[in-house]
Amino acid sequence: MYEKKNSKGFFFISLGVVGYFCLLYLNEYVIKSNFVIIGVFREIFTLPLLFFLQPLLFIFSIIACFKNKFQVMSFSFWSFFILLISNLFVLGTFIESKFFGT
Repeated sequence: MYEKKNSKGFFFISLGVVGYFCLLYLNEYVIKSNFVIIGVFREIFTLPLLFFLQPLLFIFSIIACFKNKFQVMSFSFWSFFILLISNLFVLGTFIESKFFGT
């Protein structure tokens, strides 16, 4: 019972992290808003989410997936899948900006 609540919490926190990075991407490339409050939140939340919470959640979701034997209908599997896509997306934007200069 405790592991199910724990993996459910990881899932919703993972959705929050991915949602934040999606909004950050939309603001940077689609909306291009220059509001000060958006810049403040971007500066406050980006580095802790990028270097602390996202990798930590990814590691915990891998551990939970191994405990659940990668069951597709579990919260830990979808948390792992969402964070994997998010990590690849964030690393892809770093690689794109480093080598292609956009």
